[in-house]
Amino acid sequence: MEFMSFGSGSQYSAYGGAGGGGAGGAPAAAGGWGGPNAGGGIGMGGSSSGGGWGAAFGGGGGTPDFTGGPELDEPPLLEELGIDPGQIVRRTVAMLNPMGRADDNAGDDDLAGPLLFAFLMGALHLLRGRVHFGYILGWFTLSTMAMYWLLNQLAVHGEGIELYRTGSVVGYCMLPMCLLAALSIVLPGGLFTGIIAGVLVMWCTSKATAQFTRSLPQSSEGKKLVVAYPCFTLYCLFALLSVF
Repeated sequence: MEFMSFGSGSQYSAYGGAGGGGAGGAPAAAGGWGGPNAGGGIGMGGSSSGGGWGAAFGGGGGTPDFTGGPELDEPPLLEELGIDPGQIVRRTVAMLNPMGRADDNAGDDDLAGPLLFAFLMGALHLLRGRVHFGYILGWFTLSTMAMYWLLNQLAVHGEGIELYRTGSVVGYCMLPMCLLAALSIVLPGGLFTGIIAGVLVMWCTSKATAQFTRSLPQSSEGKKLVVAYPCFTLYCLFALLSVF
């Protein structure tokens, strides 16, 4: 095609210096756009001293680099939020065994599982037409602070318990109350439901008391009932909320 050839043999040879030589034409002049100039400009038909289009976009070897830099090894989102699903499953399974010893390792404490159980209980109450999310979260928060104060009043010899661990124990031991909330949907009210509620309350109380006393082994000697009574009161409130 004649208009695409800017060589010296074409009638458009005056544009040869601007676009570079055609398919058989002479190369562009030294001062033209296509040839290498003193400023290292980008050639439209040839290559510049900086590497042409590749150099203009930051790529080496004439290839544009649009990768945006090396990929970073970022941890998963749940790990960044401090949520370990495997840990929640382990502690849940330990709580579902009434005769088993619940894990009392302070490094395994978390609040993701307790909050999950609180919302689960609220959802089960919602199936009965009762909106109790505020009651459940409010009682959980107040009971956590009350148990934290009580246990640290009992602590001696530099012992103590963190607020974070207190909330974790109270919340995980609330799991049998979720079972009661689920059973209350299908069970009629009466003596039988009351007996089941009493058994589950004792289950929660024994688990919570055992974990709190293991957290304060020296301070809780002879004071097990002092720790068990507020736990029993708390889980009785949750049971009454689920049954009635």
